[in-house]
Amino acid sequence: MRLPGNGGVEGDVLIDMKTRHVQLIVVLVLALAPAGGCADEATEPVQIASGLVSGMPGDETGDVTVYRGFPYAAPPVGQLRWKPPQPVEPWEGVLACENFGPVCPQPNKKIGVYEADKAPADEDCLYLNVWTPAGASEKKLPVMVWIHGGGFTIGSGSMRYYDGQNLARQGVVMVTINSRLGPLGFFAHPQLSAESEHGVSGNYGVLDQIAALEWVQQNIAAFGGDPDCVTIFGESAGSVSVCYLMVSPLAEGLFHRAIAESGAAQFMKKRLRGDNARQESAEAMGVRLAAELGCDGPDALAKLRRKSPQELLDTIKPQILSSLGGNKLYPMIDGYVLPDAPGKLFAEGKQHNVPLIMGSNAADGNIFAMGMPLRTAAAYKMFARKLFRGYADRMLKLFPVESDDDVKAAYERLLTVAAFACPTRLTLRQMSNVEAAAYQYEFTRVPPVLAKQGMGAIHGLEVHYVFRNVNPRMLTPEDEELSRTISAAWVRFAATGNPSGEGLQWPPYEEQNAQYVDFGDEVKVRNHLYREECDLLEEIGFPLVK
Repeated sequence: MRLPGNGGVEGDVLIDMKTRHVQLIVVLVLALAPAGGCADEATEPVQIASGLVSGMPGDETGDVTVYRGFPYAAPPVGQLRWKPPQPVEPWEGVLACENFGPVCPQPNKKIGVYEADKAPADEDCLYLNVWTPAGASEKKLPVMVWIHGGGFTIGSGSMRYYDGQNLARQGVVMVTINSRLGPLGFFAHPQLSAESEHGVSGNYGVLDQIAALEWVQQNIAAFGGDPDCVTIFGESAGSVSVCYLMVSPLAEGLFHRAIAESGAAQFMKKRLRGDNARQESAEAMGVRLAAELGCDGPDALAKLRRKSPQELLDTIKPQILSSLGGNKLYPMIDGYVLPDAPGKLFAEGKQHNVPLIMGSNAADGNIFAMGMPLRTAAAYKMFARKLFRGYADRMLKLFPVESDDDVKAAYERLLTVAAFACPTRLTLRQMSNVEAAAYQYEFTRVPPVLAKQGMGAIHGLEVHYVFRNVNPRMLTPEDEELSRTISAAWVRFAATGNPSGEGLQWPPYEEQNAQYVDFGDEVKVRNHLYREECDLLEEIGFPLVK
């Protein structure tokens, strides 16, 4: 059922850049992640629905127990490929959860700033991991479930900077999950839809996330977790997944709070089927890809299921962005898992009525801009006039360039604001349609190791601080204090639905004052993040990200 594996390094960038600058950032981000380690004595077995399991002490202190590699669904192989996740078969004896399960098949190359997970990959990859305070089995602790990023194409729940023991030490049960990626997670086809009882196909990766949450509901009490106090949180594609789960009727009641870090779902418009002049439907893409794989005709599915995962990856060439070549496979509006466009559902007040923390990083666009084709001020202005048309002068005033040297910074800021900060603001505004409170943040801190290289608060940087998996040898006492502050706020929110506490008074978001917390050199409440820029982008209709 399971192969042993180890965590690797993952990132959530959207541009594939092969430059010395990118290689430098890889080294810097790796330097922020501390090395792991654990004791080697198995814990007493715990009974869950499918059998007995044992774990391991998280490290030599023994104050946290970790269970690596729980199967939360049957292996999605053979005839179960491109099927909703199925229940786990019970086992006899004690399942020793000592090693992470395999990562889901993904491109074995560098995508953007970070490498894809280099741990052993296998199509049998539906595993999750649990960290819990030692001796917590009789308690009812808040539960936090992490959904990793990677553009729905790379990554896993076993990445080493997703290690959950420092969150567990703060009194939560911490869970990280794998879910199917790329062509195995989001491949749609008319014949797959025809064999489905719901007449749909393609959203298998989202169904995996839902199955993992169902596993939590059924089993987490055995580890001291409260199934009535579950928080989902994620970054980048994981953050987008949080937004999808907020509007999926299949996820209703499976979680009670949500945290979305640097990723909204406002402009998701890909549909399972139907005509769209601007975007190929998921089923049409599936027919095209099947033909490229030599798998067309009435027996296309049988042929497709005989293809190895590597053959699928090699031919389909999944990419985080379709603009990079290859094919972008990700969740879609299917009328079942996702009944309509998430932005529309949020606007109509159809999101689940749960508290939400949502925010972005001050340089989320930094990494994405590295591969930009714009090099001169003239090219930048031409780009602005073509994209923003009659609004171009106003945009150029807000994102100005005077010389060629200004282009990089202006474009980075434009991407940060247009693709991250302003879609976040729009989502938070729409949370007024339900009773639950919403909270906004911006992460602005730049540790010295990045500041020396001219880098900002880049995409994914806050994850190290949230998990408290920062290497103290590389960071200052100020960074350690900020990590304690933001991590404690996330834990308080998981426990109570309110992130405020000692040293941090975080007011809920409301449109009139638009208060948010700046997690930077100073933790401070501010107002109206990028107000003028977001007002204009909403007026225009977000052409950069639609």
